[in-house]
Amino acid sequence: MKPNCTTLALLFTLALCGSAQAQDPAFASKRVPFEPGFRVFIVPDMEGMGSTVAQWEILAGNEGERYRGRSSTDYWEHYRRMVTQEANAVITGSRTAGARSFVVNEGHGGNLFANVLPWELDPQAILIRGFPKPMVMVTGIDSTFGTLMFTGAHANAGSKGVMSHNFAFDTFSVNGKILNEVGINALIAGEMGVSVSLVAGDDVLVEETRRMLDNGFIGVVQKIAVGSNAAITFSPQRVQTMLRDSAAEAVRREQRGDFKPFTLPKPYRVHFKVRASYPEELLAGMADVERRYNLQKVSPRSYDFVTSDARQIAYLLDEIERVVLR
Repeated sequence: MKPNCTTLALLFTLALCGSAQAQDPAFASKRVPFEPGFRVFIVPDMEGMGSTVAQWEILAGNEGERYRGRSSTDYWEHYRRMVTQEANAVITGSRTAGARSFVVNEGHGGNLFANVLPWELDPQAILIRGFPKPMVMVTGIDSTFGTLMFTGAHANAGSKGVMSHNFAFDTFSVNGKILNEVGINALIAGEMGVSVSLVAGDDVLVEETRRMLDNGFIGVVQKIAVGSNAAITFSPQRVQTMLRDSAAEAVRREQRGDFKPFTLPKPYRVHFKVRASYPEELLAGMADVERRYNLQKVSPRSYDFVTSDARQIAYLLDEIERVVLR
């Protein structure tokens, strides 16, 4: 089911009506309203939140029919509130350290990127939500932001973390370097001079992302994975305190110049393999994406892509998300 386009009072919302068509340049050119002061860009996801362990806890709403009998809208609402509270904790901590502008970009694809509760989000925040959106998790980011932070993030496809995956892929690499979702978006932001200062998720996610970015970001272990659908968890209040305190430290250190943007040599040589679990009929739309982006097909589900503009990687991700989430 496609989402309806909605205008929310006091929020700048980049929510686009669903379409299988190519990206509209008019949308890609839109920018988040500029606000003075140190700017924080926050990407909240749900798989890595402090208490979640199973898909049916975070995939309800528009997708609820798939989980009927195991999930309910009421139960899912608790986790929507939790992801909103985690974003608020990051904003509160960042504000105490001197940040003055906050943009929250919905990072969880379940319910078509519309999970954060706008009416419970910090009133100073600008929210980006909905699907499709031009650069997915980092839609709206630009060089005016002082830092990029991730909460509730999950480990890479094939990793031993809770609900591990990576967009629509079994593998994704740039210049031979394996990247998870945080790493991909860190590269896009890094080209704009924006560094990652905080990464929060399970212990597997934090450790693998340290190896990828190698910039000393503050890692917040929101839970400890003991299986793909099991974890040692902390209370939501404790996790929110951790996020608040860590965000404050991240902003202070970012303002001192402690974190370097994540960059790789150009051109970017991207290789990815679309998930083997997707049925063949779901991938019919890849032919159009292949043509528009001049992808080189190296196997039935594997592609190569070369670009010198990291934003093109983000645009490609959006196009592929349109194929698999339609």
